[in-house]
Amino acid sequence: MEILLDPDSSVLFAQVGSAEASHTMDTEHLLLRGKYFTGPSNVVYLGDVATALMAQLSHPDTPQFLEPAGFNEQRWTIETTSGDLKVRIDSKAYWAFGLFTSGYLNVITLEGPLHLRARLVFDTVSSLGHHPWEFSHWRSLDRFMKKHAKDSTSKTNEELWKNLATTARQALSEQIATMAERAEEILRLGEANEEVEAWEHAINDDIHMAKQALAEDNGPGVERALARIEASLIQLDPRLESVHVEAPSERFATDLALESNQTVAAASITELSQDEGIPFVDLSSPTAEEEEQ
Repeated sequence: MEILLDPDSSVLFAQVGSAEASHTMDTEHLLLRGKYFTGPSNVVYLGDVATALMAQLSHPDTPQFLEPAGFNEQRWTIETTSGDLKVRIDSKAYWAFGLFTSGYLNVITLEGPLHLRARLVFDTVSSLGHHPWEFSHWRSLDRFMKKHAKDSTSKTNEELWKNLATTARQALSEQIATMAERAEEILRLGEANEEVEAWEHAINDDIHMAKQALAEDNGPGVERALARIEASLIQLDPRLESVHVEAPSERFATDLALESNQTVAAASITELSQDEGIPFVDLSSPTAEEEEQ
């Protein structure tokens, strides 16, 4: 049965593939810091899944520990916000008491618009070297889920990962199709000549590159290709020329223009003073009448 996507939140379980002491926890403020943080801190093993996921967030708040890492540096709970998206990651042991990295999983809770959650999952999966829904110890996973996540199973968890990624992939595909239709419309507006043919060739190349990037699950590559197409269409669209109006230079003068005007005005005043020949009167010396008195 296909899993329906919740419009507000998603809870995903991920197998930790590797973990290194590449981060620290600021013990004073309980914030995630880099490896070379100089303040009071403890080592944290963040893991490849959490690292990859947070790397995809756009301008996130500094992640904060809700459950600080203690003696076990790989057991913690962290939370951050990126725009309308709220992310919480719980790192827990589910096999062999967490003596090995393969015995850890991440419980990822995402809250926010569906398209943002889907895109985050899509980018995270494509950046990992393994499928996060494939676990090293399935029996232990089933026992963990029965105890901590009664509404989820290993099967439903896998379907949720895939459905979110598919949602993002479909959205990118629709963006490519929309841009291709817009390009075709604008190209029909122009006159056939060598310049238009060159633009058309460049746009078709970028559409092909966008489709190729999508086939490789490269979301940023798709966006870069679409941005190039957008820039080309702005240059090519003849309708944009008719709405372009130059700002009056008198009203919107630049600093350079103002400085030039001031220089000209000063020169005019100097010239005027010289032409009028105003007589010079020295008021510092007493007049003849004042001397007689």
